[in-house]
Amino acid sequence: MKKYMIIGIGGLLVVIIALIILAVLNLGALIKVAVEEVGPKLTQSEVKLGSADISFLSGSGGLDDLFVGNPKGFSAPSAIEVGSIKMTVDKNTLTSDTIVIKSIEILSPEITYEKKGATDNFKSLIANVNKAVASEKKEQKSEADSKEEGGAQKTVIIDDLVIKNGKINLAGGLLQSFGDKGMNISLPDIHLKDIGKKKKTSPAEAFAIVLNEMTKGIGTSVGDVAKTLTEGVTKQLESGKQILEDATEGLKQGDTKGIEDATKGIKSIFGGDSN
Repeated sequence: MKKYMIIGIGGLLVVIIALIILAVLNLGALIKVAVEEVGPKLTQSEVKLGSADISFLSGSGGLDDLFVGNPKGFSAPSAIEVGSIKMTVDKNTLTSDTIVIKSIEILSPEITYEKKGATDNFKSLIANVNKAVASEKKEQKSEADSKEEGGAQKTVIIDDLVIKNGKINLAGGLLQSFGDKGMNISLPDIHLKDIGKKKKTSPAEAFAIVLNEMTKGIGTSVGDVAKTLTEGVTKQLESGKQILEDATEGLKQGDTKGIEDATKGIKSIFGGDSN
């Protein structure tokens, strides 16, 4: 009997070890599935991940080719595209209720910013995520009130998060207004620390925090470009005003050459041929 028990226990240990090895080898695949299943529920848009390679043994690795689509109603296909995300996780917390991420480095994200009426695509994404968070909390409260048993809600702590070398491309009516100045606008680097340390924070809430900071950066950059364009138009109008005043003075004095110069100047302001 003892012989069979030993064989049975030995077989069970082999299965457990095999499952652990399988989890280690496929942690990246599990992350990819999780991102593509949970992401759309949070953002109400398409979310895809090319690949993930996180070592269960070291806790370090990265994600490649993250795509976050725009919510319904926006013309551009994507809101965020990231080629590379580097991260380090505290491996001792991978199986705990609170996962500690030591660092996340989001490299060269491509942001597409689009306005629609009084809102924009990032405000819509944040609203969708906040709605998902509220629904999640309501479900948890309902389960607690009915004393249903279930797994503890996973929370996350992010010690250090950096977004750098980002670029913003405008879409829709904004791109028509800004022209080529609406492409490859620099996104200010973003550095956040200690997300989730002061209070329990779900992954969805952490995502909303990051989106909020990105929205602030986008607003600052787009505002700066708009200010530059406005100043340029103002200078052109002031130049046009001076040209017209000179032309008027030329008419009074019968100066034909002054009128011709004024005509050329006005054409150049509006992009016409000054020759």
